[in-house]
Amino acid sequence: MRPAVTQIALVVGFVAMLFCSAFGQQAWLYPPVFDDATEYVYKVVDDIQLKTWVFQSRRADDASDRPAVVFFFGGGWKAGTPAQFAEQCRYLSSRGVVAITCDYRVAGRHGVKAVACVEDAKSAIRWVRTNAKMLGVNPRQICAAGGSAGGHIACCTGVIPDLDAVGENAAVSSVPDAMALFNPAVMLAALQDGSEVRGFGNKLAGMKERTGVDPIRVSPIHHLKKGQPPAIIFHGTADSLVSFASVEEFTRRSSDFGNDITLVPYDGAPHGFFNHRGESNPRGDNSLQWFRSTVEQLDRFLARLGWINGEPTERSVGGDMRIRRYLDRSRHQFEANNRGRVAFLGGSITEMNGYRPLVESWLQRQFPQSEFDFINAGISSTCSHTGAFRFRRDVLCRGPVDLLFVEFAVNDDQDAGHSGDDCIRGMEGVIRQALASHPGMDIVMVHFVNESMLQTIQNGGEPLSSQRHESVARRYGVSSVYLSRHVARAIQAGHLTWKNYGGTHPGPAGNELAAKLVCQLLEQGWRSGCPLRESENYTLPPLIDETSFTRGRLVSAADAEVTLSPNWQRSVPDWKRLPGSKRKRFLNEVMLHTEGDSGALSYQFDGVAIGAYLLAGPDTGTVRYRIDNGEWQTMDLLHRHSKRLHYPRTVMFGVGLVRGQHLLELKTQPVQSAERGGAVRILAFAVDD
Repeated sequence: MRPAVTQIALVVGFVAMLFCSAFGQQAWLYPPVFDDATEYVYKVVDDIQLKTWVFQSRRADDASDRPAVVFFFGGGWKAGTPAQFAEQCRYLSSRGVVAITCDYRVAGRHGVKAVACVEDAKSAIRWVRTNAKMLGVNPRQICAAGGSAGGHIACCTGVIPDLDAVGENAAVSSVPDAMALFNPAVMLAALQDGSEVRGFGNKLAGMKERTGVDPIRVSPIHHLKKGQPPAIIFHGTADSLVSFASVEEFTRRSSDFGNDITLVPYDGAPHGFFNHRGESNPRGDNSLQWFRSTVEQLDRFLARLGWINGEPTERSVGGDMRIRRYLDRSRHQFEANNRGRVAFLGGSITEMNGYRPLVESWLQRQFPQSEFDFINAGISSTCSHTGAFRFRRDVLCRGPVDLLFVEFAVNDDQDAGHSGDDCIRGMEGVIRQALASHPGMDIVMVHFVNESMLQTIQNGGEPLSSQRHESVARRYGVSSVYLSRHVARAIQAGHLTWKNYGGTHPGPAGNELAAKLVCQLLEQGWRSGCPLRESENYTLPPLIDETSFTRGRLVSAADAEVTLSPNWQRSVPDWKRLPGSKRKRFLNEVMLHTEGDSGALSYQFDGVAIGAYLLAGPDTGTVRYRIDNGEWQTMDLLHRHSKRLHYPRTVMFGVGLVRGQHLLELKTQPVQSAERGGAVRILAFAVDD
């Protein structure tokens, strides 16, 4: 005999859920705006366009039989937004899953009943299966997922046999192949098998008005039978909106039919415990750990089904640190071989006497017998594009690196002003080069912050550069330190001020904080007890962006085989006569340079992308360029920081070219006014092989 489900628990749970917005405490945006997802319309009802947002790799030759997880938001069938599951989607897409978050009609916006929500969910699953080829989805590996009311309608797609919308193609099944349910409403009417729920129906006498049909028709627990999709349920034991007792009973009954179902309880967790509310954690509970834990468990569920391979890349740790995969190779090298090569790649935050030397000192104290080769590969003002092209020259040529730290979030934001795609091209170029050259390399990404990025975080958002870099970290199993979020939370709590932190270039307190978090991450990673990886078995995952600079290199001005007009020179510029500040590191560099008197340059290269690493000073001008006799285009090389400084920057002339030989032609523009010069000074060509 089944244990009783108490009448009080069921009544309190479901009445509260039906008359409250399940996620009112979290202000997700509606309609959502995702610049890292593709938007589709999956259904039109009475001129209402219902949309899906698909998160996936953009590589054209990705496998066409990937699993899909389709999320439905919560909100009591009357509110909510697809933005709720954006972070889960981003993680799953990094694991090769096609992750989809769906809109559907709700009472507050469309005046519908819950039955319409169920119809829309079924339509969404059917749309994914119908368009599986276009989406690169295996039509037999579609998981319906959702939270609260979204968990209810996701569950209905798997267990309710009817309620398909009129006009649907019944030849295509709307039943998913698996279900992942987060505090789902699974029981909307009294059970019909005994005294344990006597009187329950009277307590929910108004349920039909909310559902639009007999509540039993949309109550998953009333439709259980053998052969239903495997399921995993995440539920908090302290959920006051959807009682834990209800999902326990659902799980027991489904198991009695022989179905594959797992209930993962979270002790003391409330309703909506799994939501990603940002690192600042305004509720002051275990939300961050719960989010990561549910993501990890969902990953393991999909792996158990045979849909994905490998270990989860999000480890459930606290704080502003994300440990992915392992950090074991470097520790083993330092301990067993008493030596180690540690590289720091980034902009001025890396180059300066800041967090880097503090971490170096800490490593030397931790491993006093080890001989370290520390590489300072920081160059002020440079972005991740420059990093990807100079990584070979500045780091990899020194030999195998055991531990790499990389930071470019600030410079990609404020110096380069990169788009999301450009943030990925540079950072993925760095990370993939690192792992391709030495699969055993441990990598830590550190997200620093400037004032505008700080404001974005404090307003509940995430800076574009950090977001895109983090997507690369997830894809490649790179651990990360979210210093930016830690600083934002500390300032919000009154424990720190932006002035005390030191600003964009951190002061002593800011650098000590950054080093402390980095060292804590290493300590936690090294304490994990994970077995040593066999680097020869490592396989690089599919690219996020096929145009990323994964084989970037710099061809110096001194070595480049170019054709120059008489107005161009290959030499060290006469810096003494040139206005503007100069950085010492560039003063003895041979450059390809011209004062801009309509000179021409041509350079033949072999690769898929071409650009120039150059100095843009107060007299910098504009160039016209073309590739392979194509249309002439114009680019202004002046940077907003060039007014008083000869500023290093990388500009791209062509990306995503067909692999092979190409010809780049540059022409300088005549000087148009006394205020603008026409100079061009190229340190190196940036070529992606």
